[in-house]
Amino acid sequence: MDIHTPLVTSHGTHSQRTASLVEITTSDGVVGWGENVAPSGVQYVGESATQSHASLQMLALLLGGRDVDVFEMFAETWWGVSEKNFAKHALESALWDAHARTENVSLRNALGGVRDSVMPGVVVGLASSVDDTVTEAVSRVAEGYRRVKLKIEPGRDVQVVRAVRTAVGDAVILQVDANAAYTRDDIQHLSRLDEFALQFIEQPLAADDLEGHALLSSRIRTPVCLDESVENCDQLMRAIESAACSVVNVKPSRVGGIGDALRMHNIVATHGLDAWVGGMLETGIGRASCLALASLPGFTLTPDLSASNRYFDRDVTAPFELENGEIRVPNTVGIGVQPLSWVFEHPEVKIETLFQA
Repeated sequence: MDIHTPLVTSHGTHSQRTASLVEITTSDGVVGWGENVAPSGVQYVGESATQSHASLQMLALLLGGRDVDVFEMFAETWWGVSEKNFAKHALESALWDAHARTENVSLRNALGGVRDSVMPGVVVGLASSVDDTVTEAVSRVAEGYRRVKLKIEPGRDVQVVRAVRTAVGDAVILQVDANAAYTRDDIQHLSRLDEFALQFIEQPLAADDLEGHALLSSRIRTPVCLDESVENCDQLMRAIESAACSVVNVKPSRVGGIGDALRMHNIVATHGLDAWVGGMLETGIGRASCLALASLPGFTLTPDLSASNRYFDRDVTAPFELENGEIRVPNTVGIGVQPLSWVFEHPEVKIETLFQA
């Protein structure tokens, strides 16, 4: 999948995605679809697309001929294999789709979602100049996005945020995402972001530096959001207990599945934290299940689940579109979408059968 407007972060440039779609058919003939969203070209999440595809091939064989209860498929206990969260999520999300279809309900309803639509945000990557960043941010607001998240890094932060805030005005929600580009030595500098009324700063320090995030949280007014620091419920509880954050980004792919994302949702709701569903440049298959999650009441902030045309000229499903600043959550059975015919006919698409009854 070519990304028509490459996304540049402190970890590298996202210009393409290798999408591994998973189709699982149950013994009752019900089909479910999932997606492996491990990134290509950058490896800040511990799994590249190539590595995770190999994991997908291995883990799929564990499912053949087994009775499966999606409510029990937690990443750290069910599989008998550590890590490989992106591959686990791809398989588990396909089974959630099949489960909802078997029950003849939407995935949104199966998960307990309450929203018919969500207000998504849009990500603006690092650019070669402040003016370029402002131009893109203004154009995204003109498209209907009411929340903009700016990627930042040392040397490209305060000046950029000031210029964008001036250009878009106070009514637009602004966030920043550092992708762990800063250290504790930058705390005083990061406090300069307080003047821009940001909704939060996401993952400013290294993933394993909870103490540093707690220190930062006590020194700045801007709320701190954790992303890569929270890969499971134990890490989430440690972050809460250490006051390392007041906002959490829950990506079902990063935490190993929809079931684990549900558990995290319940934890943050119980502890009164804000939370939202993060995106990983999903095609329509992965985006559909993320939207179902984002409809849950405990996800209080706008998700990173932009319209299909933000990244792709042609999506693998019917496109998700922005309507009055919102995207509809599918409400037909399962995830509500399936791959279009071109996916099966395209010469660059490879189809593998990993197990068959």
